[in-house]
Amino acid sequence: MRKLFVQTLFIALLISPPLLYAQNEIYNRLSLEECIKTGLQNNPAILSSQFFVEETQTKIDEAHSGYYPKVNLNSNATTYSNNNGSQRYENYNTGISASYNLFNGYRTKAGYNAAKDNYEANIFQHESIKQDLVLNITYAYYKTLQAERILKSTEEAVKNSQLHLDFANARNIAGMATRSDILKSEVELSNAELEKIKATNSLLAAKGNLNQLMGLPSNNAVEIVDDLSELNENPVQSYDSLFAEAMESRVEVKRFYSLLNAQQNYIQLAKGEYFPSLDANANYNFAGEKISGMQQNWWLGMTLTIPVFKGFSTKARVAGEEIALKGLEKDFEALKQQIGQEIWDAFLAVNESSERVMTTSKGLESARENLSLSEGEYKEGTGSIIQLTDAQTTFVAAEQNYIQAVADYKISLAELRRTTGNL
Repeated sequence: MRKLFVQTLFIALLISPPLLYAQNEIYNRLSLEECIKTGLQNNPAILSSQFFVEETQTKIDEAHSGYYPKVNLNSNATTYSNNNGSQRYENYNTGISASYNLFNGYRTKAGYNAAKDNYEANIFQHESIKQDLVLNITYAYYKTLQAERILKSTEEAVKNSQLHLDFANARNIAGMATRSDILKSEVELSNAELEKIKATNSLLAAKGNLNQLMGLPSNNAVEIVDDLSELNENPVQSYDSLFAEAMESRVEVKRFYSLLNAQQNYIQLAKGEYFPSLDANANYNFAGEKISGMQQNWWLGMTLTIPVFKGFSTKARVAGEEIALKGLEKDFEALKQQIGQEIWDAFLAVNESSERVMTTSKGLESARENLSLSEGEYKEGTGSIIQLTDAQTTFVAAEQNYIQAVADYKISLAELRRTTGNL
């Protein structure tokens, strides 16, 4: 009779509707693409990088000014006296002067080309910063989804633990369970509530990080679309194919090509100091001792400047620029090695996370079935409360391991795309 009573109570507890909490329905959830778009529009680091690119562009116009003549308006008035101060003289001069460089050892061309190469390098640098931001937002996005799902898991664990406690109380009333069963159920419930508190805080921290990357206040109430279940398991290319793709697509590689070209132009700019400089000059003015008596003057001419000796400064500058080129070449080799290591790590991470998804999926199914059997056995009186709480703990751990594996798989795919320059 007692057994029938306990079974009836257990079934009633299982089918009883859970408490409903009034929540505002959320309509505006941000997708990953929308989060990325928001970040690219609002993130201060991206905006700062864009301004730096625009600043570098002005250097091109500055360097191009060397191709144009220089025109100046000049006006001056002077007064002076002889040694004994008995006579005083005045002089007035006003006019226009112009000069144009005809040849300066190709320094203007080299400076202009270097400015263009640096501008291109900074464009690629800006693109690299953007891709890093996209990766960081993707990481934060899936870590937020992971935190959301883990919070839901802990909430379900609290409900199940409460159900187990209620059932233990019911069995104790019926004389089929001891006080120890109740205490163990209370401990299980307390642990579940503690994990829920931690999960709630982790979710808030994850959302704060995502908001910060999007250029929004950390406490912004952001809600995102859950796409963790969308697992498109496409085969991963071989390491060699991925590395070759990266060498063609990575903006960091393109940036170094621009920097190397710029450095070649800096060498040419330095070598230009060895060559003579030829300028055409013109002047037209009015001059005189009195303003009313100023006379018209003009002249045309050319100036040839031949460097003879500068204390070996030109030689030192050329040597310095050539050494800088060798340093860039070694930095380029280091970048290739770094990219290779990044691809290798990302390649391994994708394979590992993919295997973890399959393994944890099987483990989750086994843990779910084990929990169901343990609940049934405890209901029938053939199982113990320890067996039931262990099954509950195992199920929660298996569920959260699966959630983390899926999130890591999504993140590892994004990291692999970033290492190949296709994010």
